[in-house]
Amino acid sequence: MPAPSIDASRHVELSSAWERTYAAGRKAPGHPPDLALGKATTRGAADALAAWRRWHAPNQQQRFSANQRPWFDMLERARVETLASAELPGMASNLATLMTGADAKSVSERLYRVARQVFAGQNPTEPVLIPLAVPYETAWPMRLIRTWNKRKHKGTERHLDFVLTESCLLQALQEAARHLDDSQAFTDGLAELIARLAELHRAETPSNPASEATDSETGGEQEHPDSEHFANTSLAEELAERDDMRQGYAVFSRQWDEEFPASRWATQQDTIALRGLDRLDRRRVRQLAHRLQRRLMAARQRHWLFDQEEGRLDSRQLARLVGDTPTRRVFRIEQTSPLPDACVTLLVDQSGSMSGRRRHMAALAIDLAVHTLETCQIRCEVLGFTTRFAADNPLEAQWRRNRMDHLPGRLNAIRHLIYKSAEQPWRRQRPQLGYLLRDLPGHENIDGEAIDWAAQRLSRRPEPHKILIVLSDGAPYDKATAQANGRDFLERHLRHIITEVESSPIHLTAIGTGQDVARFYQHVLTVRQPEEVAETLFEQLGDLLIPGQTARRAS
Repeated sequence: MPAPSIDASRHVELSSAWERTYAAGRKAPGHPPDLALGKATTRGAADALAAWRRWHAPNQQQRFSANQRPWFDMLERARVETLASAELPGMASNLATLMTGADAKSVSERLYRVARQVFAGQNPTEPVLIPLAVPYETAWPMRLIRTWNKRKHKGTERHLDFVLTESCLLQALQEAARHLDDSQAFTDGLAELIARLAELHRAETPSNPASEATDSETGGEQEHPDSEHFANTSLAEELAERDDMRQGYAVFSRQWDEEFPASRWATQQDTIALRGLDRLDRRRVRQLAHRLQRRLMAARQRHWLFDQEEGRLDSRQLARLVGDTPTRRVFRIEQTSPLPDACVTLLVDQSGSMSGRRRHMAALAIDLAVHTLETCQIRCEVLGFTTRFAADNPLEAQWRRNRMDHLPGRLNAIRHLIYKSAEQPWRRQRPQLGYLLRDLPGHENIDGEAIDWAAQRLSRRPEPHKILIVLSDGAPYDKATAQANGRDFLERHLRHIITEVESSPIHLTAIGTGQDVARFYQHVLTVRQPEEVAETLFEQLGDLLIPGQTARRAS
C-alpha cells in the first residue's frame, strides 16, 4: 500500500514544527550547507535542519573567513548530525540517507561523508582528497595533534607550504571525534585543517547560502584569511586591557597564555598515575559520596503538606469529617522540590606547592563528587589553573631586556585547564584527571585571573543556581611578578575579583588546603589534614545545593 502523500507546503510546515520541537526553543542562525527549510523535502533533510538548530554553535562559525567558512560548515554539519544520530536512532536512520545522494566528485561532499563515518567510529569507505603532490611540512600531522586547541598569535603565522595528505586529514578528524560535544575544542582543533582546505581548494569552495547571506549583509567584502584572525585577536586584547584597567591590574604580555582541555597535556603516564587513586583508602570517601547522594536524592523526592483545606484528599484523615468538631483540613498538597536547577564549578589550584597526598586526596574527592553530581543530574565543571613557566620565564627575560623601565604587571604566562565542561560526561573526561596528580615544581598560582575566568564561564550557563568552589593552598604568588610589582600586587587583584564575583549571582566558596585563606574569601573552610578535603567538599556541596536543609539544621 503506497504511503499517503503530503503536498510540499504541508511538508515544509511539518518540518518546521519538528525543527522547533527538537531544538527545544534554541535558535541557530542560518542552516546547514545545501539545505534550507524550503528544500527539506525528505525526512533526512528535515532532521538535518533540526540537528543544526539544536547543536550548531554560531559563535564558532564567525571565527572563519568567507573562504574558510563553508569548509567549517561541512565539518560542523557532520558533527551536529552525529550528535543527533547518537541521541535518537530514528534520526540516525533518516540522516544516513543524506550520505548516499551527495556528489561523489566534490571534495567538500566527500569530506562530509568521511567526517560522518569517522565521527561515528567507522572506517572511511572512500578517500577525500585527490592524489596531488603539493609542497608540504612533513611534521604537520604530528604537530597538529600535539597542538590541539593551540592559539595562533599575531605575527607567528607561516605560509601554507605543505601538502594535505589523506592520512593527515584522517588523523585530524579522528582527534576531533573526541570533542564532538565541546564545540570550542572541536573548532580549535580543526581550524588549521580548515585553513589548509580553503587554501588548497580555492576553486572548489563549497557554497553555503547562509554564509553568502552573512557576507551580503556585510557588503560582500572579501578579507584575507588572516585579517579576520588579526581583528579578533586585537579585539580580545583590547577588551582584556579594558578589564585590567577597570580592575587596577596589568599584564606584561598575553602571548604565551594557554587555555585548553587537559587532554592536550595528559599522557599515558598520567593515566597510569590515576590508577594509584584506587590504592588509597576510598572507603571513607565513598561513604561521604553516598551520604551526599542520599541528601540530594531525598531533596528530589515528594514532600507533602498535610492538614490543608484543599488539594488531594488524604484518606487517613476522613474521620475528621464525622467527629464532634468536624473540620475541612483533610487534604494534602504536594510540595515543590527544594533542590534548584544548579551548575557547580570546581576550580583547583595546581601550583607546585599543592603536592603530595593533599593533591591525591583532592583528585579523589573531585572524582567521586563529579560522579555523585552527575548521578543526581546536576551539571558540573572541573577546571584547573597554574602558571606556564618556572625558572625559564621568557616574559621576565624580555622585560629585563627592555631595561625594566616600568612596572610590568603579571610577569608569567597563565595556564588554564578544562578537565570537564558542563556538557561533557565524566566517564569520557575522567582519564584526564591524571594530569592533576602530576607534580609541577616551580609553577605558581595566579588566583585572581583563574577565578575571573571560571566565573565568566559559569555566568554563561543557563542554570539559575550557580556555585563556584575554589580549592587552593594559599595566597596567589608568582616569583617574577612579586619581585617586579610587589608581593601584594596579585593579592589586591584577587580581592577585587572576589568582591565582583560575590556581588554577582554566583555563590563563591573556598576550601583552603593547608593554609588559611579566610583573609580573601567571605565563605571559606580550612582543612589541615589531606583526609579532610573530601569531607569538607561533600559537606559544602550538600549545604549549597540544599539551602533549606542547612537553615533547618542551623535552627
